[in-house]
Amino acid sequence: MRSREPIGDAALMRAFARREEDAAQILYSRFASRVYGLGIVMLGSDASAQDLVQDTFVKLWRNADRYDTSRGKLETWVLLVARSLAIDALRRRVLESRSLETFGKPREADDAAGPADLAEVHDMGERARRAMERLSPEQRAALELAYFGGKTSAEVAELEGIPLGTAKTRIRTALMRLREAMEEHRDV
Repeated sequence: MRSREPIGDAALMRAFARREEDAAQILYSRFASRVYGLGIVMLGSDASAQDLVQDTFVKLWRNADRYDTSRGKLETWVLLVARSLAIDALRRRVLESRSLETFGKPREADDAAGPADLAEVHDMGERARRAMERLSPEQRAALELAYFGGKTSAEVAELEGIPLGTAKTRIRTALMRLREAMEEHRDV
């Protein structure tokens, strides 16, 4: 790896998968600025773009052994990983925005929660547990992977061995059923 000659995509990713520091430096120097630029364009802020660079390289590190030269250039794969993470960040922003619209701004935190607050949290936890139990095992698994595991729909599909459309449908259906069940339990 210490050679100054250009290293090919496959060799670079093999070395990166072996956690070789030189490979990490080469990969970072090749793609960090491009990922940062993508982050600025898609996410619109320096902090978000920096987070995207970090998240992208962490994901590349975790999935280095998945790179397949027969499926395309390394540059394409890296930028697709970054784009996917940026889209996930945008979706989280939309979800947070909708939550704020629906539930209002969170009230200021107290140092100590009172009995009413503790009872409300306990009640909400019980409602959520009961609502999750009403989901089919497939829906529950897809929802847990997507929201608690932080997986994208494509990752859920791959992990569950199902088509992407099926994964998206399971997640969406599970969310709708969960919302309905939470509302039913709230009225009880």
